[in-house]
Formats: sequence, C-alpha cells, structure tokens
Amino acid sequence: MNLGNLQLTKQHKILIGIFFILIVYLDVSYILKAQLTGLNNLKPKTVKLKTELKNLNQGLEGMRLAKSQPEDLTQKKSFKSSRILSQSKVGELLHEISSVANKFDIQVIQMRPSRPSQKDKPAAASKDKPAALLINLDLIADYHHLGRLIQALEDSVVFMEVSDLEIAMQLPDYMKQKVTLVLKTYVTK
Repeated sequence: MNLGNLQLTKQHKILIGIFFILIVYLDVSYILKAQLTGLNNLKPKTVKLKTELKNLNQGLEGMRLAKSQPEDLTQKKSFKSSRILSQSKVGELLHEISSVANKFDIQVIQMRPSRPSQKDKPAAASKDKPAALLINLDLIADYHHLGRLIQALEDSVVFMEVSDLEIAMQLPDYMKQKVTLVLKTYVTK
C-alpha cells in the first residue's frame, strides 16, 4: 500500500476533519479545563507564599537593624504614666470601670469601694500622701473577656492593679464564671 497513491474522497476528508475537530474539542473541554483549574488553585498558594516571604524578609531586616543598634537603644521601654485620682472622682472611676466591663460583655453584679483594714494601712497618713482604696467587683464573665477587662483596667490612665482574684464555676452556664475581683488604687484628699 503506497500512501502517495492514496486518493481521498470528499467523505473521507470530511470524516478526517470531524475527527480532528472532535480531538480539539475533547482537548479543550477536558484536558485544558483541568489544567486551568489546577493553575487557578495554585494562585492563592503562590500569593500566600509571596506574602510570607515578604514578611520573612522584613523580619530579617528588622533583626539586622536590631543587631546593629546599640543595646541600650533596643532595651528602652516606654512606660505610660498613670495618675492618681482625688477622692471626689471615685464615682467617675467606678462608672468608667462599669462601662469597660460592659464593653467586654461582662455582667457587673456588685461594685463597692472600701478602705483597706487598719493593719494594712501605714501608721500616719498625711493629706499629701495618697491613701489606698480597694474596689471590690463581683462579676460574671468568661475567661477571655475577663482577661481583656483586667488588661484594659491595668492599662487605664488611672493607676489600678489587681489585688485579689477569685474565680468560681457558674452552674447553669459552664462558659461563664463567677468572679470576685479586687482592684487597688490610690486617692488623694
């Protein structure tokens, strides 16, 4: 059989054309579609890798700069100054504590300021020296919101610190706990 002498009829030519069109259609609809889907799935991964690489380069550059700076400059910490309230502003402080607790979805059951006992007090307190004031809070909160509340109160412009903290389980709702929190602050006369 000599291929040079092969004569194709019109029907054979149409059949070959249909066969090639069918092959191109199958290639485009199945093979290229799967390849394009695979490429589209890789795009988020490449973007993520590029951002991670950028963050890594920034971190390395920050480490190089920190290494080249003298130690005393890198060890500096900025301390925020806290102020001490006058005794007439204690009500405003209690209101601020309540609003911060509400912001963190913490239920305030009871809030009462009190003076520390005589044995904890210094012997002679003058008008110029600040006197300690304890703020007792009975709260119902979950752990995360309680931590945020304590952080917000300790970062407040008014000096406050956590003096005592007790957490007890709340039976109807296991996600919330009954918290007794004692804040210590100082007031001037």
